[in-house]
Amino acid sequence: MRIGVIGSGAVGGFYGAMLKKAGHEVVFLARGIHLQAMKEDGLLVKTDFDSFRVDGTFTDSMEEVSQAELLLFTVKSTDTRETAMALHPLLKADSKVLTLQNGVDNEEILAEIFGKERIFSGAAYISSRVEKPGVIRQHGPYAIIMGALEKSAQDQAAALREIFHSAGIECRLTDSILDRKWEKLLWNVTFNLLTAATRATVGEVLDDQHLRTTAERVLREAVQIGTASGVDIRPHVIDSIFLSAGQARNHKTSMLQDRERGKKMEIESLCGYLIRKAAVLGIDVPVLRTLYTILLSIEAKEGCNR
Repeated sequence: MRIGVIGSGAVGGFYGAMLKKAGHEVVFLARGIHLQAMKEDGLLVKTDFDSFRVDGTFTDSMEEVSQAELLLFTVKSTDTRETAMALHPLLKADSKVLTLQNGVDNEEILAEIFGKERIFSGAAYISSRVEKPGVIRQHGPYAIIMGALEKSAQDQAAALREIFHSAGIECRLTDSILDRKWEKLLWNVTFNLLTAATRATVGEVLDDQHLRTTAERVLREAVQIGTASGVDIRPHVIDSIFLSAGQARNHKTSMLQDRERGKKMEIESLCGYLIRKAAVLGIDVPVLRTLYTILLSIEAKEGCNR
């Protein structure tokens, strides 16, 4: 299959490399020194069990992905609309778009631009980072939960699942993908905001009584918003959030990684979106609003804009 990876960082780069290793034709869209390193030496992936290097087309030209049958859309949510608008006139009419992004607002933007019937959404459960330009380090198990936005496209989703399975990637289908994405959002909002604001690892949040209490309050506010929005949040998911965090104690969240690299953080997708939802619903979210203000101030002062 011809696959384009739109944003070949920690998530897109890893899954794209696995698909390339399985024999698919993969074009990796990237930029900066990460792109330059991949052009020179390919993409090196290091896991807990082995390491492998893949070649392919590494580029910053969107025209290179124009013939892709599937796009893995993994840019930061801050770049969703601009990137999608640039890609739209270049793509084949029957190409599919699978977003593996954080948050639950990207699907609406992508459906508006590409058409809802072409959009598939996935929750990527993975711990990975760009260790250095051209090198991705992945720890622990990894999996994708995926589904179509349109029920009529579920057969196509099943075909995509088989492509991931054949590449050694656990992939499960659901007919309620946005509910499942909300459940992942709960984990992200619980830990991303605090770790980005304090530069703490997940384990440090768990071990610090004050940070943990704040994280618990963030989770309660987010669950309240989701429930009031009609999202089916399963009770065992709420109970498992802090338990699963214990298995990722050394993990630096994606927002913290962005801050450390001087990049724009996904403040709007992981926090601002929830605050705006809460306002419409008439829900008071003092902890989320406080963290939102702090993160915006950090981003402005530190010049996080790359």
